[in-house]
Amino acid sequence: MTSHSYPLPRKPGVQIPAVGFGVFQSADAYASALGALETGYRHLDTAEIYYSEPETGKAVSEFLAANPTLNRADIFICSKLWEVDLSLPGMPPTFESMGHPPPDGSGAWKTTAAKLGRTQYTTPDAIAGFTRSLEKMGPGIEYIDLYLLHNPRPGKQARVDAWLGLQEMEAQGKVRALGVSNWSKRHLEELVADARVTSPPTVNQIEFHPWCQQRELVEYCKQQGIVVVAYSPLAQGTRLGDPVVVEVAEKYGKTVAQVVLKWCLQSNVVIIPKSDNKKRMAQNMDLWGWELAEEDMEKINGLDGGIEARVGEWDPDAWE
Repeated sequence: MTSHSYPLPRKPGVQIPAVGFGVFQSADAYASALGALETGYRHLDTAEIYYSEPETGKAVSEFLAANPTLNRADIFICSKLWEVDLSLPGMPPTFESMGHPPPDGSGAWKTTAAKLGRTQYTTPDAIAGFTRSLEKMGPGIEYIDLYLLHNPRPGKQARVDAWLGLQEMEAQGKVRALGVSNWSKRHLEELVADARVTSPPTVNQIEFHPWCQQRELVEYCKQQGIVVVAYSPLAQGTRLGDPVVVEVAEKYGKTVAQVVLKWCLQSNVVIIPKSDNKKRMAQNMDLWGWELAEEDMEKINGLDGGIEARVGEWDPDAWE
């Protein structure tokens, strides 16, 4: 039987809900986050580069105010530090504008360390970046449950330097657990090899779905007590017509999305699907009280196309 939450082995006492809600590219992040909470989600996933931290914090605060039997400890919030400071002048004002550089010919937005010429993956800048994330969520949010370094791109030393800053925030009680996103086995090993790293990553958030299973990385993380969190667990809807999952869905009388998400859960991976539609939000949570048979798990296991089948940008092994 799949669990409703997973303990973080590297952070005793902290549990992460198995089904979260991704606040990414929502048409209305506040409405979507609030709708998810009203539907029953207790795990929200946002990030600095999603430009949805204020809306996420507002949704949590308003939801708790309207539901006095619940408190802040009942909601799990994850956010992430981007590789450059997006509050600098000349940065895109919204996520939607990121794909549309200024029309005055000044070139693309400088949202990578390479384009900007420097990174906020330094110890003081990581502290400042985390502090901005927490402040954006508003006065009702006094801590973040899980905070991630969003990508490995700035390099080995930068990753360590940023991590040391986040460790300070954890020591001050402003964040309960730390993790990473889009990191390879080598990145994780290099980080913990530094003697100054006293609080190792508890989570690695990666693209994971039946068509991109990243098996070696997932197995390594599990062996190390690192919980894998799947972003784009539905492959952004691009492969839900696959005849294998369609056949399995028909067998169980479930939607294809439910079967794909259930496969992720039975693979012991946390999921953070997203939708702006409350009906689909509810369907994406209706994953309890039934199980996929081993033969059907194996059918879906056979769909793996490797990292080349990813729908997003990140190949963790592509970065030094």
